[in-house]
Amino acid sequence: MKQLIKRTINDKILWISVICAILSLFLGTPHFSEINWHTILSLLSLMLCVQLLNSFSILDYLSNILLKYSSTKRQTVQYLTLLAFIGSMFLTNDVAILTLIPMFINIVQKQHFSFAFPATLIVMAANLGSAFTPFGNPQNLFLISNYKLAAITFFRLSSPLMIVSPLLLLSLTFFIKPSKTDNYTARKVIVQPIFVIISIGTLCFILLGIFSILPISFVVIGSLLIALFTKPQTIFKVDYALLLTFVCFFLIVSSLKSNSLLTQFIHTLTQTTTSTYLIGIISSQFISNVPATILLSGFTNNVNALFLSVNIGGLGTIIASLANLLALKQIALFLDKAQVWHFFKVFSFINAFCLLILGLVGLLLL
Repeated sequence: MKQLIKRTINDKILWISVICAILSLFLGTPHFSEINWHTILSLLSLMLCVQLLNSFSILDYLSNILLKYSSTKRQTVQYLTLLAFIGSMFLTNDVAILTLIPMFINIVQKQHFSFAFPATLIVMAANLGSAFTPFGNPQNLFLISNYKLAAITFFRLSSPLMIVSPLLLLSLTFFIKPSKTDNYTARKVIVQPIFVIISIGTLCFILLGIFSILPISFVVIGSLLIALFTKPQTIFKVDYALLLTFVCFFLIVSSLKSNSLLTQFIHTLTQTTTSTYLIGIISSQFISNVPATILLSGFTNNVNALFLSVNIGGLGTIIASLANLLALKQIALFLDKAQVWHFFKVFSFINAFCLLILGLVGLLLL
């Protein structure tokens, strides 16, 4: 419990959000009634389930299988990129990054090949893969809750991006030389099928709440009970700082929306499908795609343009997605400042290039 409180208090992103929420009071008055509790509670349930899945080392198990059949460095990166893309669909982009980036650093140190470019591909894959499912990232959870989207409607929005983005990622991996890898000995990972079944069942149960088939409060209580009776420690591993950060996001957006001059300006920028799409991408680069989603949702009913803009908009700057910042935080724990700076430069260049490519694709999909 002490570690949970300490981790929450020391969370830098939370403190930045709190400071921004305080500063936003100078622009307008927030209304607590505008906090979307369905999104907050959905995220809480989902994080409980993710911790259950993560405690069973599923990504570690799959990584060992993929690396076992990898004979070149290019294949290694391709497999990890694929795993990040698919894993983020079910375990969220944050968990994929938290699991795969440290694992990849360990592989790089043993195999002695460059880090920045492959790591960038893994982070991008986690961001783009998470766009396919309702629970892959926070902005999708909010869009479903705010616009009351049915499952078939959501997947109709996400499927085109899911088809295009892996083709782009795969093409980029061919810039990595197919040099031979040394023998890689992975640590033994045991996955117990009964717990995997429980976790998958919990995920399906949570989906019923996300799509409002069951009351979300009922789903939260059920998820807590499942965690309590299977892996009680997972309750203390949930990132409660992220939940509080989301509350700050809603309050910041509420303050901004109460400013008549600002709302008039944003309303002017979201009159057409194209302008909504472009402002979604641009705003994501400066305030991150989750706050951009919350802010722009109050001014447009064009969910297609908003969905594409904020999910593609997770590419680009290091702050375009919270997952990007999380990856940078992980890398800074393991590498020196020169390597971190090199990663930042490579990340920024590759992300800008891919944002341009997928940004144009998004325009065509509109």
